[in-house]
Amino acid sequence: MRMTALLSIALLTACAEWPDAGGPPMPRSAKDWPVLLPLDDLVETGRVDTASEAESNDLMARAAALRNRAAILRGNASDLDALRARLPR
Repeated sequence: MRMTALLSIALLTACAEWPDAGGPPMPRSAKDWPVLLPLDDLVETGRVDTASEAESNDLMARAAALRNRAAILRGNASDLDALRARLPR
């Protein structure tokens, strides 16, 4: 019974049209990838002058949270349940 059902499903899917997934992915553009700079260097050089003070504070808080999370992940990962409990959601 199972074999008949499996065979009929296989036959039905073989008769279906292939979905149009488009062509191959676009080739890379001639532009280079942007250079990633540390946030502290950008703040020190004054290249982040378009953000408001609230946006700047939010960005610095997010950066601090990411640094904290990275420090936790660099720790001992032998106990995964304790690691998951320490990481904020």
